Amino acid sequence: MNIATLLFTYNRSYHTEQVIEALKCNSVSPQKLFVFQDGMEEGTNRQEWEKVASLIHAIDWCEHEVITSEYNKGLANSIISGINYALEEYDAVIVLEDDCVPASNFIFFMQKCFEKYESDKRVYSVSGYAWPIHLQKGEYDVYGCGRISSWGWGTWKDRWGIYEKNYEIIRKMKQEEEPSKNLALWGNDLEDTLVGNVRGDCDSWAVFWALNVIARGGICINPYYSLIHNIGFDGSGVHCGRTERFDTAMICGEQQQFSLPDQTTVSDKVKRAFVSLYGNSTAINDKKDDKKETILVYGLGTHFRERERELNEKYNIVAFIDNRKKGYYAGRKVIKPGEIKKYAFDKIFVLVKNIGECIHIAKSLIKEFGISYDAIQISNFTEFEKLKVIEDGSLISVDSADE
Repeated sequence: MNIATLLFTYNRSYHTEQVIEALKCNSVSPQKLFVFQDGMEEGTNRQEWEKVASLIHAIDWCEHEVITSEYNKGLANSIISGINYALEEYDAVIVLEDDCVPASNFIFFMQKCFEKYESDKRVYSVSGYAWPIHLQKGEYDVYGCGRISSWGWGTWKDRWGIYEKNYEIIRKMKQEEEPSKNLALWGNDLEDTLVGNVRGDCDSWAVFWALNVIARGGICINPYYSLIHNIGFDGSGVHCGRTERFDTAMICGEQQQFSLPDQTTVSDKVKRAFVSLYGNSTAINDKKDDKKETILVYGLGTHFRERERELNEKYNIVAFIDNRKKGYYAGRKVIKPGEIKKYAFDKIFVLVKNIGECIHIAKSLIKEFGISYDAIQISNFTEFEKLKVIEDGSLISVDSADE
């Protein structure tokens, strides 16, 4: 395969030098290295920008091309245009940013994965970064998941063809059962990122890559042990602060053989592990447990999200009731109160913060829709934990009811 390696730089000379040296020391040299440097923005540290320019123009150990932008494109536009440029000539690309330091066997690993999964069109992306989730390594060195990583990754020309900056994609995904579940499984954070793009709080190209792959139920290949060390969480970058959240165990740099499965799937254990990172407990709790009560949840706001894991551990959620939303949430139908009787359930949980609104909802459920008062349960937040619905839909303290 014709595989190009792309390095995107700007004005961090220390970080850029680490990545260049690591690439130079890789056991397999890039077939061709494309180095992109974004143009200077007003207020940029010129000295640092010029140091980066000197570093990338000094590369002489592999076939390479340096492309310096005449103006500041920003991270997202730089990466999109750079990938498109390289894929005019090459079959696949390996993409590195200036803070993603590759292990010495990174390019070898990427090439092997590209060759192995070139004909498996379900696989959209290969990453050298290992997600910081708790997974016991199995027979193989890699596993499949539904979330792309943008740190030391790669894809094929035909797979990259799905990339589209579509701000309507989340709304469309929420209108269908399976896409809404995939979104919740792999991208619980992506709606906030998309909103951040609109507001100008961030400049993410990867959010669209992730969403387009998730919408198609695509598979991404990840190693159990990372071949990428991200050194950018030191406060030096435009888009990253300081954190250790994404630290992960590195692979032994001497490993030159990788066990790759012929058929890649996404296991339930990977889905469960992802809940701690970007996943969703409602989406993975999609098999009915006959030992649990079946519930409808009234309200999809903050109070539900704070109790979502707990509710899924104790109950089978069959649908959500919400007057302002429609479609699906995490693979469950969002219904209006008038549709309640279509569903079999043991209880309706009202997860609304305002007590007055809780009373209004309870009375409406009883009087307008014929729901038994003892099937209605108010959320157990501090201000509600001693309240109980009575026959007319009002709330009384549990102590008073006992008397």
